[in-house]
Amino acid sequence: MVNMAAASHSLLLLPFLCLSFLLTSSTSTAPYNPPTVPELMDLFGLPRALLPTTARRYLLHNDGSFELFLDDVCEVEAGGYRVLYDIRLAGSLAAGSVTGLEGVRVRVLFVWVPVTGVEVGGGVVTLSVGPLKKSFPAVGFKTSPRCAVAGSAAADVA
Repeated sequence: MVNMAAASHSLLLLPFLCLSFLLTSSTSTAPYNPPTVPELMDLFGLPRALLPTTARRYLLHNDGSFELFLDDVCEVEAGGYRVLYDIRLAGSLAAGSVTGLEGVRVRVLFVWVPVTGVEVGGGVVTLSVGPLKKSFPAVGFKTSPRCAVAGSAAADVA
């Protein structure tokens, strides 16, 4: 024979057990908040100032390949050079380096030359520009550049 007092006591506890389970399961799986673009740069040991302030969205794949999106085409003046960023940048990230970079060009004399890689180490930032490499002191990469109007540069490249 079933003890009715014990059965009703168990039934009263059932809603509390369900609520307790829901609360613990929902708090244990917090929403994923991916790093911002500047935080991502920090995680990979890259100066934040390699990218303009309009870089806000990205996709980072398990193999280190990435796609980074700017609000618009962006032209900046950096270290006496004109640099042009496309709306979409891509490449592969590793600690202190970017390889296979697409979507960044620097003006050399009268020609826009692609920047294909970046290496950071020993207080120096080295850019691969076409077949050449150019190094700059890392202290020069303190502030992210702000975009100027890029309409004329985009027309020059096209």
